[in-house]
Amino acid sequence: MGSTYVDFRGWGFEANDSSPEVWLALLVDEIEKAPAAQDWLRELRDGWELQATAQFGFGVMPGLDRVIISEDRRTTVLALARRAFARLQSFGDPIPRATLNAIRNWGEGSTYAGDVAASKFLRPASYFIKLLEGTRAPEEIDARFAPVASAS
Repeated sequence: MGSTYVDFRGWGFEANDSSPEVWLALLVDEIEKAPAAQDWLRELRDGWELQATAQFGFGVMPGLDRVIISEDRRTTVLALARRAFARLQSFGDPIPRATLNAIRNWGEGSTYAGDVAASKFLRPASYFIKLLEGTRAPEEIDARFAPVASAS
């Protein structure tokens, strides 16, 4: 399993691919619950569903800068993320393998074989939310949450 770098507005974090896959699957579920989702949100759902389950082998790319082009979109995705985070927390610690395997059809041979510590998913999910909030207080950040390197 590879790693994913998720970034938004010049900041980002790195996580094992499986964490953002589960996170995006939970976000997709929240979008599906949204009544009368706008076109951009339905497109986001479709893209994140693919990212969560396709196992491309080169990381998960939520494309936040491409999708969140207005304050309205940012607040919409942030609200969805907070609901998905509450659901993730409700799974307990460790998260039972049956719960993880039920979130999505992960494809043959790629199901969870055992329970997994909740922190594996909660930490990246909290970083995702912090990116959307624009909050990165030093006491809340570990070494994996950093500014995106400039391309100079």
